[in-house]
Amino acid sequence: MAKKAAAERMALCFSVLLICLWSVLLNDAASLCYIFTVGKSGSGPWRHKVQGQLNKETFLSYISIDNCHVFGVLGSRLNATKICEKQNDILNDGVNLIKQQASHINNIIREALTVQAEMCCWNEEDGHLNASWDIDLNGHKILHFDSSTGKLTEVGPGSSRIKELLKEDRHVTAFLTVTSQGDCRSWLQEVTLHLGKKLQPTASPTATPHVDQPPSSLAIKPNISVLLIILPYTLLCFLRGILDNDREKMLQRML
Repeated sequence: MAKKAAAERMALCFSVLLICLWSVLLNDAASLCYIFTVGKSGSGPWRHKVQGQLNKETFLSYISIDNCHVFGVLGSRLNATKICEKQNDILNDGVNLIKQQASHINNIIREALTVQAEMCCWNEEDGHLNASWDIDLNGHKILHFDSSTGKLTEVGPGSSRIKELLKEDRHVTAFLTVTSQGDCRSWLQEVTLHLGKKLQPTASPTATPHVDQPPSSLAIKPNISVLLIILPYTLLCFLRGILDNDREKMLQRML
């Protein structure tokens, strides 16, 4: 009986260790971003592209409804047809909207320009979804849109006119809110479901003022403090099991 109890105790110790280590290793950030890039040089046509990123790793490229691809390590694990079919219409609407606004901006600054709008969504520790947009002009961040408040914040010099231009069009702010809080959330769940991952809380994937810090990458980053607690406990369990076995052997020899 003593031997059986010792074995059960050892099994319990190792089970606790495995569960704790697994919870540490699952600490992958879960953030989904879509980067819309629209540009024009001189009198040439507008060019555009969209990139989808999970935890900053690019897995999707969109040019048009007939030109949508998933690729890379993540892409190889996703259903390309299903992902593209579900996202095509919204990505196309986003491209058209940003082209329209870029055209208005071009009337203001009248020079070659590239507008980049990055939509991101992520889950906090309490399960609450956060979402935002960041808008860059010629490589400089100019505006941050908080989807929960609907507020546009200037984060770069000379962005006040562009901010007012976007605020005047309610369709723009409505699109930014609905897509980031609705579509992005749905896509995040869809992508992580395909990958067989559990949604984990993460920090904001943006790095603008007054928002959270960037999330960790896909690389596993164990929590050292947790390991320092787990390992001594496991060692004690192991030593306890050895002592119990030795005690049982001594009793058997005495008998």
